[in-house]
Amino acid sequence: MALYYVAVGAAAFVIGAIPFSWLLGKWGARVDLRRVGSGNPGATNLYRVAGAAWGIPGLFFDAAKGFGPVLAAVLLFPTLKAAGVVAATAAIAGHVWTPFLGFRGGKGVATGAGAFLALNPWLVLFAVAAFVAVVAFTRYVSLGSLTAVGVAFIGSFVIPAVRGRPLDVPFVVFCGVAAAVIVFSHRKNIRRMIAGEESKWGAATPPGK
Repeated sequence: MALYYVAVGAAAFVIGAIPFSWLLGKWGARVDLRRVGSGNPGATNLYRVAGAAWGIPGLFFDAAKGFGPVLAAVLLFPTLKAAGVVAATAAIAGHVWTPFLGFRGGKGVATGAGAFLALNPWLVLFAVAAFVAVVAFTRYVSLGSLTAVGVAFIGSFVIPAVRGRPLDVPFVVFCGVAAAVIVFSHRKNIRRMIAGEESKWGAATPPGK
């Protein structure tokens, strides 16, 4: 059984590590996301630098590489209770620490959203609502992302309690790990927000931001 989990995790990591947004920027928009905008090779930077024509496909593919491996793990290994959360964790890790870009990848939000969608679609609705509300009010995408993952983590154990259902421990652990990884990947953003230097959505993004 352990070998199955290793295989699921390895496959999900490799798929999660494919830098789709960076590839779209490099081959389509003719920019290297690591050298423009915020310097991050994720969908948000692609959107800011190249516009919706490239940013939306980048967001889709970054989310799909979280959704696809998780759905496949659940369908292919229905007797392995934690197969989905193993795939989800590995896909996010692959995106954040992609070996294809020197282990410096995106921030895990889009890939995490895709993974969450495959595991618990209803919880995603609350997280997305929180993200939209925070970004609309503050224009900080990073703060919206952190709020969304926090809502997902809290909801993973509050919602079952409210509905009188048993706690899904593997899923709660995944939510906690995903939250920790995404907070870690946003550590520079957090410091900039505290200092009042974080770029807002719709504003020009200086290099390194």
